Amino acid sequence: MAAKPLQPLVLDSIGIYGLNRQSSAASLEPQWLTTANNVMLDEKGRVSTRKGIKQVTNNITTSATSNTLIVKSLGEYRSTTGVKTIFAGAGANVYKMNTATNPYTLTAQSFSGGTTKTDGNWQFTNFNNQFYGVQASNQPINYSGSAWLDLEDVGSYAKPSGVTTFTPSCVLGEYGRLFTGNIGENRDVVYYSDLLIGHKFQGGSSGAIDLKGVWAGDEIVSLNSFMGKLVIFGKNNIVVYDNPWDVAVADSSSTFRLNEVIEGVGCVARDSVQLIGDDIVFLSSSGVRSLSRTLVQDKMPLTDLSLAIKDEIRTNIITGNMEGVKAQYDLSTGSYILGFPGKNVVYVFDFKAQTPDGVPRITTWNFDSKKNPKSFLSTDTFLYCGLGAANYDGRVATYDGYYDVEKTVIAGVNQTTCVNAGDTWEGTSSVCFRTVNNTYQSDFKTVWLDFEQPGISKFLKRFLGIWSGGKNTNVTLNWYRDYKVAPTSANFNLDPTTGGVNSLWGNSTSLYSTPQQAKSKYAPAFQPAEYKVSMSKAAKVVRLEIIQTVAGFKAALQNITIWAKQGKIR
Repeated sequence: MAAKPLQPLVLDSIGIYGLNRQSSAASLEPQWLTTANNVMLDEKGRVSTRKGIKQVTNNITTSATSNTLIVKSLGEYRSTTGVKTIFAGAGANVYKMNTATNPYTLTAQSFSGGTTKTDGNWQFTNFNNQFYGVQASNQPINYSGSAWLDLEDVGSYAKPSGVTTFTPSCVLGEYGRLFTGNIGENRDVVYYSDLLIGHKFQGGSSGAIDLKGVWAGDEIVSLNSFMGKLVIFGKNNIVVYDNPWDVAVADSSSTFRLNEVIEGVGCVARDSVQLIGDDIVFLSSSGVRSLSRTLVQDKMPLTDLSLAIKDEIRTNIITGNMEGVKAQYDLSTGSYILGFPGKNVVYVFDFKAQTPDGVPRITTWNFDSKKNPKSFLSTDTFLYCGLGAANYDGRVATYDGYYDVEKTVIAGVNQTTCVNAGDTWEGTSSVCFRTVNNTYQSDFKTVWLDFEQPGISKFLKRFLGIWSGGKNTNVTLNWYRDYKVAPTSANFNLDPTTGGVNSLWGNSTSLYSTPQQAKSKYAPAFQPAEYKVSMSKAAKVVRLEIIQTVAGFKAALQNITIWAKQGKIR
């Protein structure tokens, strides 16, 4: 009897649905991943390695020993003349980032009046060529393009009538006014400024929106604008007003009116609210939710975007400090990025494509505690990340390159010694910096795969993967058989420097030898290349885990084929 031929078991569209930790790995479709750590789904839908976290600033104190500062907030001032300046909130101050130095310097800002700041967790907003910051239990602050002032020291400042201490925790500059909310003595009142005067909350056309008659016992968490409407997020309710341009004449014949009250669903984290195209995304008590474009209709559907990791998100909400939750929509990646304080994981909701459930695909970034971002800012140039932990105190990084880049202070050396060693001397702070390119691990795991042959044993012979890029990337392939915990492993390196191959006719080695790249002398560099691994043993179901050590280059997996011989039905 002739031997049974090898049969290709093809796994394309690898991970195209993203991460799912909510359902059983034995019941999921093969397009799901059960681990998607430090990966992205790139523009071609391939499972790719994330970019690195590249430190670009000195630490705030310029001290090699200080370990305490955390960059809890980032904001970008944008003037009407095109001037752009990034500010960071850390400790009890605000710091200005100077991009003309290497590394960038973070300089403490002075404030008028000597008012003590208690924390760095600011929410910033641009309004009428001014930059404002608010946080709970602190006086609002103002930047005019040259200097910071406590808001109370801005000329003709007036706090709201009847308010003893004006310390709002959220702010929105929109519709010709500065809107603020949640001060300690009136947590359910929105105060808005005079027209085009962000420091005047009494007199003129300033006023207040009292929500006591709209909701019962709730408090304001965040404010946002959407399709010409004012959206007020409470912890347990969402309130929408029409035509906030006319808010100041609401008691007359104004078109400013209550449009919708959504009860039982609210926002638990101020900085989770992000405008994404024709939608608003925010963190509710049950998970990440979407306020749909049907905002103008009588019924406003809400969609849970985190169903695939629902229990994990809820646990983070229950155990975390919601004031430290940070999110950002990054246009360059098309992703909603969400981080929880104290958790060494960042959730990435990819809006470039959807799962069959009509929600964005999810992956995760997992940093060690030193580099775990504490805040985010997306600009025209970079996604910035605020850091904070031992040896990473008060620093800012960019999402860039394919190393986790650390700038380490080299103490006790002069400028000449520093430069001769190939390090960077920062003259403004008289400190020597060494740039360290750290590799990092990217890994993902498939569901249990039967290749549409349930109950049939497959004698595993060969793994063939097609990667693009990934120079110097070390790969560990683990395969698990029939729900067993212990895998069988093989290691190989991606090395596309000699080019790839678009056909099977490269000078590939034996099917069962040490993994090698199939090569073609006519193919340009970084074309898709084949990598082969010998496999062994039989299995009815197989689970694959791919662990990649990223060392400077993006690696993107396009396709997997497992060659096997069909065995008996069991």
